[in-house]
Amino acid sequence: MNYIRLINAFYDRLETSQLSTSAIALWHALANVNNKAGWLREFAVAVSVLCIKTGLSERTITNARNDLKMKGFIDFRSRKGSKSAVYQLYDLSAMITYKVSEKSLLSATDADNLSGYASDNLSDKPSDNASALVVSETKQNETKQTTAVSRQHWFDEYYQCFGKQPNALQCQNITVYLEQDGLEDAVICKAFRMSAELGKPYGYSVGILNNWAAKGIKTLADVEQEQKHFQARRQQGQRASNPQRREVEPEWMKKQEQDKPPEDPEEVKRRAKEIEEYLNSI
Repeated sequence: MNYIRLINAFYDRLETSQLSTSAIALWHALANVNNKAGWLREFAVAVSVLCIKTGLSERTITNARNDLKMKGFIDFRSRKGSKSAVYQLYDLSAMITYKVSEKSLLSATDADNLSGYASDNLSDKPSDNASALVVSETKQNETKQTTAVSRQHWFDEYYQCFGKQPNALQCQNITVYLEQDGLEDAVICKAFRMSAELGKPYGYSVGILNNWAAKGIKTLADVEQEQKHFQARRQQGQRASNPQRREVEPEWMKKQEQDKPPEDPEEVKRRAKEIEEYLNSI
């Protein structure tokens, strides 16, 4: 099972099967436990461990796992005595290949448009029709792959910058930046890299992203423009705080310079030669 692909499939599933924040946190905790166990079909984990990983109470975990089971994310069975429950984490990335979500179904209008396009563009030659269908399917696959890469990008960047995977709450926060604030995936990655270069943790990135979201900065071009403005303001501030000092020359010195007779060029050469001979003798 691919961890990143599983997480992407999990958030795809959330679009049609909404979960509470507690259930999302519990799912991420179970995925983390199963990942460390080597992706077993069934695995046992104590409620106390899940409480530590999620920050939830035992009662909240009980409600959250019932919600996950009811909506088809996991399965579990309790055991007698003090034994831990046994969990099964469904491979959502495999299920999504054959289970079409409601969001991807064609509407009646789309179906009519598609059938109209087919009738207008199909030729009398079967080979031409097959080629047209292959091209159409290839474009759809390219679009799906591009979307998947975009979703994986910030997750991979987080791991590279901070040396670990984001937890459930961090994934939720990043999703808010992407979907509600409209920040590009590349902007999220930029904030991660800026924090890592300064040796700062993920929390420093949150401050950067909050600042950008408040200013309406959504693209890398916006970030570059903001940084240029910052440098310009900084330089203006330095010039204002460090003005160049100009010595005021007194009037008597100006008059002395004006009354001073011009020096003889031969005398200047003679003194220069004396100085040169002195320096060579040292």
